[in-house]
Amino acid sequence: MRGSLRASSVHPVVRVTGNFASESPLSPPVRDALLAAFDQGWADPKKQSQAASRAAILRNQSIENIASRLQIPAQGVEVLGEPSLGHFLAIAGLLTNESTYAYAAMDKGKVRAIARGHQGKSLEIPVEPDGAISFPDCLPSATTLSFQLVNGETGIIQPHNRAMESAQFISVDATSSGARVALPPRWDSALFDARSWGGPAGLAILAIANRADYSYPLPHLAPISAPGSYSLPLLIAASVALENFVVETPDNRDFLISELKKVEKVVIVGEGSPSMNSVLSCVVQGVRNEVIVRELAKVGIDIDAGSACSAADLQPSHVLASMGYETGGHLRFTIRPEVTKEEIKAVVQALQEVVSAN
Repeated sequence: MRGSLRASSVHPVVRVTGNFASESPLSPPVRDALLAAFDQGWADPKKQSQAASRAAILRNQSIENIASRLQIPAQGVEVLGEPSLGHFLAIAGLLTNESTYAYAAMDKGKVRAIARGHQGKSLEIPVEPDGAISFPDCLPSATTLSFQLVNGETGIIQPHNRAMESAQFISVDATSSGARVALPPRWDSALFDARSWGGPAGLAILAIANRADYSYPLPHLAPISAPGSYSLPLLIAASVALENFVVETPDNRDFLISELKKVEKVVIVGEGSPSMNSVLSCVVQGVRNEVIVRELAKVGIDIDAGSACSAADLQPSHVLASMGYETGGHLRFTIRPEVTKEEIKAVVQALQEVVSAN
């Protein structure tokens, strides 16, 4: 990002040995930018003052930088301080009572829950064992489709399907993919989460392709598209994080798969499906995932189990269930660029010992 908050390239990468969980500390460049932003970006950029003018410049630079790197138009960007609310805004802003709301069985609970309050028709689309959405040949007319670009639990990337083109509107959930995977050729709204590229929690980006098609779904008086309540320092930090983001290579994921396949009872989820290199799910048959998580934590290894909706959620995964997998031994690995093959061997060896003991 241009300006005084540009991150220095000399900062080392944060190393968290044994951390294969989704949560991690901010990198030094992002942390430094966040601290500096609290000093320089405290003013309300909508007001009239010197401090507000500086804050407005920082805001505009951050939005332009994020839009450029996500390949979305800057004029269609809305910044959200409520990422969980973003799913509702991105979808409901395109829905009417006459719309058919279509979503996949593996979509997040927040996305599937919208069907409960929708006064029109809803269509849940099943998922194939390989993680691909099993689209019908054609969607009903006046359909608003929620399309999850990448699943956060499995890392499986959804290919563009021609049936999508029959939808009136397409709302893309890009909260897990971030800058790793390009949006489909056609989209009407798209939601991003800054955490997907190493940014801070509490900051999301809502992209609206055509504001004439979008109607703010919450009570309002002024013509707005988003609440407008977000932290400018978090926006600046998210911009710096995206500027410093490094896309993962397939080497570590492939190596982890090869090592896990040596462990008895382990089944790789969606093996062979197009996937991000940052996430891998497996099922350990006959062993409860909470047992594995607890035993690995004793030797300094953190890993996620259960649903990706919450790092602390050990409930059975509806994603794996929709794909036809067992859910009791579900584990999810987050594979960061700095992880070493020695660390991968260590976590697999520790897993092997837990499996052998149970």
